[in-house]
Parts: sequence; C-alpha cells; structure tokens
Amino acid sequence: MSWLGLTKQVWRALLAFTLLRIILAMVTPLTPQEAYYWSWSQAMDWSFFDHPPMATYMIWLTTHLFGQTELGIKFAAILFLFGTYIIWAKLVQEIFQKDHLTFVVVFALNSTIIYELYGFVISPDSPLLMFWSLAIFMIWRLAKTQDAKYWYWAGLAMGLSWLSKYSGIFLVPSVLLFLLLSKENRRWLATPHPYLAGLVAIVIFLPVLYWNSTHDWVSFAFQGSRRVGGLHGLGLRYFGELIGSQLFMLTPFIFGFFVWGCVKILPKVLKKQPMPDGELLLFSSGAILLPFFTLVSFKSLVKMNWLVPAYWSWLILFLNGYLSENRSRKVMKVGLVSSLVFYALGLAVILIPNVPLGDGNTWSGWRETAAKVDSISKTLSVTGEKSFVFSTNYKVSSLLRFYLKGQPETFAQNVFGEGALQFDYWRSPRTLQGKTGILVVDDRREYRFKRKKIEPWFEKIEKIDELNFANFGQHTRRIQIFRCTNYRGFAVKD
Repeated sequence: MSWLGLTKQVWRALLAFTLLRIILAMVTPLTPQEAYYWSWSQAMDWSFFDHPPMATYMIWLTTHLFGQTELGIKFAAILFLFGTYIIWAKLVQEIFQKDHLTFVVVFALNSTIIYELYGFVISPDSPLLMFWSLAIFMIWRLAKTQDAKYWYWAGLAMGLSWLSKYSGIFLVPSVLLFLLLSKENRRWLATPHPYLAGLVAIVIFLPVLYWNSTHDWVSFAFQGSRRVGGLHGLGLRYFGELIGSQLFMLTPFIFGFFVWGCVKILPKVLKKQPMPDGELLLFSSGAILLPFFTLVSFKSLVKMNWLVPAYWSWLILFLNGYLSENRSRKVMKVGLVSSLVFYALGLAVILIPNVPLGDGNTWSGWRETAAKVDSISKTLSVTGEKSFVFSTNYKVSSLLRFYLKGQPETFAQNVFGEGALQFDYWRSPRTLQGKTGILVVDDRREYRFKRKKIEPWFEKIEKIDELNFANFGQHTRRIQIFRCTNYRGFAVKD
C-alpha cells in the first residue's frame, strides 16, 4: 500500500490523467461559459446572478497564481477534479478493500467525457462534483465509525456543494434516503447531529443568501422561473435528446455498461439482505438525481451536464458487480480503450482550428476578433473619440473582455435595454452616454443581430469590418464589427 491507503498503481493513474488535463488546459481554447465565469472574478462579490460563487472563487485564486490566461482559468477545474478522484479512490478502497477495483474505477471514470471535461473546463459542476463526493465520503465514515463528528464534516461539505451549484440541494434527500434504508444508521434521525450539520451547511451557504437578500432574491427567482417556464406537455423529444447527450458524455461503451448495470447488477445489489452500508450509500447518492432528471426530460430540456453528480456512484457499484462475477476482463479492457479513443476523437475536433461544427463551435475566432477590435479602438482614440465594446450576447462580451488587450470592461445586451444576467449588476451603460460603441456580432443563432432593436440607442450604426473563418472548405463563423456613434443611454420613443 502507498500514501493515503492507495496503491502506487492507482497514484500513477491519478497523476498521469492529471498531467494530461494540464496539457489539455494549455492547448484547448477558452469556452464562452468559462470566460463568463472568469469575468465574475474581475468584480468579486458574495455571489452572482446565475450561480453560487465557488467556481469563481477558485478562478480568482488560480488566475492570481498562474496569471489571467487560459491555463490560469482552467487550472481551477484541474484542482477540483484531482481532489474528486482522490475522494473516489479512497471511498472505493475503504468500502470494498479491493486494489484492482479501485484502479479500474479510476481508469473507467477517467475514460468518460462527462468527468474528464470538467477537469479542464471550469464550471459550477467542477466544485459541485468534488464537494458532493466529499459529503458522501463523510457519511460513509460516519456509517463506518459511528462517530458523530463526521456529521459536521458532512455538513461542511454539503454547504460547500450548495456554494458551488444550487443542485447540490439534492444531497439532502440522497442522504436522507440512505438513513431511512440503513437499519444501523436510521437512529441518527433521532439525534440532534444531522440537524446541526444542516445548520453548518446553511452557515456555509450564507454568502449566497446575503447576496440574494440584497438583490431581491433574483437568483432563486431566475432559476425557479426559468425551470418552471421550460416545462411543456409530455413528450419524447427531450427524453431522446437526453439519451443522445448522455451517450456522448459517458461515451457509447460506458453508457451501454451503465444501462446493462441498471438491468443486471442493480437488482442483485438491492436484493442483498441486509444491504451493506457502503453499497447502500453509493446507491442513495444517485437514486434521487437520476430518476428526477429522467422524468423531467419528458417535459423539458435536461442539459447534458445536469447529471454530473449522479453517475459515478452507480458506476462504482456496477464495476464491482461486474468484476465480482468474474466476467471477462478482456471485454472491459477493450471497452475502456474504445472509450478513450472516442474521447480522443472528441478532443481532436476541439483542437482543430476553426472546425466547421455550425453553432456547435463556440470557441473559434475570438482572439483574432479581439485584435481587430483593439486596432479599431486605438484608431478611435487617436481621433479623440471615446469608445466602449459591447455585443448582443453576454458570452461574446465575456470572450472579448478576456482577449482584448488589458482586458477592459465590456458590455452586453444591456446596452440596448435587454437583460444580460450578471452584466446587469455591473456598471450601468447609461454612464457611457455620448461614447461610440464598438459592436461585435456573431452569426450564431444564439447571438443573432437584430439591428432595429439597437438603432434607437445610437445616432448612427455602420459596419466597419467583417471577419470570416473557414476550414475544410466550409464556413465556420462570420463576425461583423459595427461602429455605433453617440450612445444615447436611453431608447428613443416614437
């Protein structure tokens, strides 16, 4: 055995995959969402409009350590996932005490896109996954030792998961399910410890509560109204989209193995009497989130990342069941290699400059565009014309801010009176009256340019440049730049 009770083989795998993620963070482009979360770190606050602040807190730290660069931003994800894998490996080793299983679990989960992606692309899912896993690990320690102190460590981890993403609240029914099903641990419900642990979680969550209390509870209203407003009548469209997205995110082999495990392994696990606490806890960790979002998909879109905290614990159960039944290890090896190949092909697409993926390519062309905008801004400055940069979408505005020289503040659709999420809580565009706006427009559907909406806010709008990107003989992106003279700061009424 080696450090932290993990074998050298497991540590080699953990470090090798972490090194790979560092390399990927150095060569993969910044995504629009990453740029958006980074922009929050340029105006730190207790919390933010869209999500709780944990991912941005870590971005602030890593960019201060490694600079305001792509690697500086992405290193936050690397740290979170490295911590997550250590927790998983420790949990598997302590529950099953099988060195080979621990290694296979580490290798298998590293073979999926859903868990590798958030190891070099930072989002609220990255810290959510780590702190969710940490909370489950602390509940395991509680079950193993019957030491009440682990309730408070679990409460701390749970609060940090809430500080990462609002879906961390699903930990509460997951842990409650475990307590209700576990005969030995059900007694804790009659003690003050779980409730005091919940109080610890709430204290950790106070920054979010404070920010919302001073901003009319907009985050909760936004998340609630957006989710409820997205519900439709029963149908199979969104369920089909969910299956397709999860097939991609898990890779075809792991997705197939997961479905097989639900049919073949899960019933055997649930029939065990009594069911071991370790296996019961792994089951409970995914037993709320998985069915809930599957049911939601019959009425609304379920984004591909919403199930990030759900799969890992059931995959551990299924891998243990598969290996315990002495099934073909060759099939598993070939399958995991096929997942790595699938993952590598996905990475290759991202790394190809200006790959023509239609609206799927969100990352190409922004460095070149920012250089062009810098040149235009400098020219305007020489003539004494004060300017500011804005776009028709907050994601583009965030990317531009990152790539512009000196990373100056940019503005979004709030310039022409539309809601722009977090941008609405920064400097008011009304302070820009009289200045010239440099408008950057992308041809993606999400960023569609509607000139009539913008014209009343300026004296004159004229296109001054256009950048076109292509590869493999196909169009990738068209980005237009407009000069918008004399910003009025208010719409002209007819």
